[in-house]
Amino acid sequence: MKQWQNRTESQKMDDIRQTLRNQAMPKDSYSSQIMNQIGEMDMERRKKARRRSKIIKKTLVAVSAAAVLGTVVIATGFISPAWADTIRQIPIVGSVFKITEDRGLSTAGDKGLSTAPNQSVTHDGVTLKVTDVYYDGTRLAIAFEREGIDNEQVVGKIIPKPIKFDPSVKEVKGSRSELDQSVKGLLGIPVVKLPSGEEVQSGNTSTGDIEGKRNTMLFDAKKLLNTDALGNEFELSVSVEVAQIAEPFVFKVPVKKVTEGIIRLDLDQTKTKGEFSYTVKKLELTPAASRLIIHSKGAVPYSSEQTGDYSPSAVYYEIVDQDGVAVKGGNHGVIPIAGLQHPIVDESYDPFAVTPTSITVKPYTLTFDKNLKVLEDAKGQMIKTYITELEQTIQIP
Repeated sequence: MKQWQNRTESQKMDDIRQTLRNQAMPKDSYSSQIMNQIGEMDMERRKKARRRSKIIKKTLVAVSAAAVLGTVVIATGFISPAWADTIRQIPIVGSVFKITEDRGLSTAGDKGLSTAPNQSVTHDGVTLKVTDVYYDGTRLAIAFEREGIDNEQVVGKIIPKPIKFDPSVKEVKGSRSELDQSVKGLLGIPVVKLPSGEEVQSGNTSTGDIEGKRNTMLFDAKKLLNTDALGNEFELSVSVEVAQIAEPFVFKVPVKKVTEGIIRLDLDQTKTKGEFSYTVKKLELTPAASRLIIHSKGAVPYSSEQTGDYSPSAVYYEIVDQDGVAVKGGNHGVIPIAGLQHPIVDESYDPFAVTPTSITVKPYTLTFDKNLKVLEDAKGQMIKTYITELEQTIQIP
């Protein structure tokens, strides 16, 4: 998973394309269909992201303004652009995590679980601050605020370097991307290091603007891989490159681990159907995330509807509480390869609103047509085929 760290979704798609191009594939392996489908998925993702971004920004502006102004409800669609911009400048009381669209971080912000280092560094007229930090052993989030630059955009364009596929190379060293220097003041992806000097490693790391709060950036690392040995309090070294400024912005950030409301279970529960079996190895529940680690083996099960022109995807895992209420997550992207096997699955989900008494794991597959497109229902939602024989329940002590 290390090779995917600090990558945007677009860059991940580019990596998949490049890897597939360099792989020797059988004549009837559907390689052209796979490449075409990846392109279509990328275009659809971009369209949805643009639509979603506009909606989220308007909603969050209204929410933050209402929080400051009391019971007055403001919709930016009915006010002037100048006034809408003024609203975005209104300071947020407490953690900026409160206004994020991420359920886990907003919950952490509401409960006051984040810390506020309030550190700042200034170079060449630009000031960068570390305003909020959240860490629970499973997830690390750091919020930044920029001053001295009048630009709606905060995060700069990350340009991927060409990938040269070499099967003899086990690990690619050095950065595989660089910050576009064309616009001064745009921020690069933070480099976050542990006290040992090793970079923080995670299964899923993202960096981006915080909608609804101008001049802010969020670094969010989920499914942390190398922080178990750290204590409850330690210091991180954080470095951020800024376009057209030679010296990086370096911080020494104190971190305090959230310890309340944390459940970590080491398990060895297995379910089998035909050739396929999976074992739940670990379950983690924190105020800001849920995490499930699974080992599996064997051919992916398929239903009677997933034959002929139709085929199953990889196996995905939904989790629900004792009342059958599911939490979002468990499927961060679909690779259009029929029956793809994932021997080790490390998935991140939203937190449960209330600590459950039990959790049921519900494996399912999606269905591809002959063109490797996922079947959808009338509402445009991907159709899930649940494998009830593989469901298993975990009791929460």
